Formats: sequence, C-alpha cells, structure tokens
Amino acid sequence: MWQWRYAVALSYLVSLSGCIEITTHVSPSASGTVVDATSEKPIQGATISVDDHPGLFAQTNSDGQFLLVPAARKTRIFVLAPYRSLPPGGTIVVSADGYASREMVVRGNADSLLISLVRIR
Repeated sequence: MWQWRYAVALSYLVSLSGCIEITTHVSPSASGTVVDATSEKPIQGATISVDDHPGLFAQTNSDGQFLLVPAARKTRIFVLAPYRSLPPGGTIVVSADGYASREMVVRGNADSLLISLVRIR
C-alpha cells in the first residue's frame, strides 16, 4: 500500500517540477588584447584557442583585440533539488607567427586580459 502512495506522490512532484533546460558553458569566455612584450604594440592575427576544445578559437583584429565566445551545452533534467552551476574554466593558448606561445588558465569569464608575447629571435 505504501509503495503505491510513494509512486503517486513521486509522479505528482515530477509533474509539478517539469522538465527544465539548463545551459552550461563548457569552455571559458575571454576578451582582451594581445601585445608585443617589448614594444607593447598590438599583435594582429594572433590566435587564441582553448585547450581540449578543437575548433574553438578567435583571432585578434588590427588593434590586437579578441573576443572568445564560450561553447555551451544544453541539458534537460527533472529537478527535485537545487541546482548549482560551476563557472566554466580551461586553458587558453595564445600564439602568433614569430612569437613564443603562451598558456593561461582561465576560470569563469575573463574580461580585459592583457596578454604579452615574447618575440622569438
């Protein structure tokens, strides 16, 4: 008898909560400027990529500025308990012709980064 009541109560709770769609970002978002370490002049055409996410990259414009848009994943779940979303994180790799590459660990959203690259001689 008790099992029947639990089954009815559970199905009632699930119908009340419904299906919720949650968007989670699986890679960091970042923006900023890439400059030469010595002259502090902007580097045009530098590539900013995310480690472990092939195909997710950005390039700097003529002012050395870039905007890296995060990859997102949508999940549909039945929620009966509070949901806590963790901020996206990852390692971004900055590279440009004639310069040594640089890796940076980013947690959450990184805005207004100033990344300086050292010229290879």
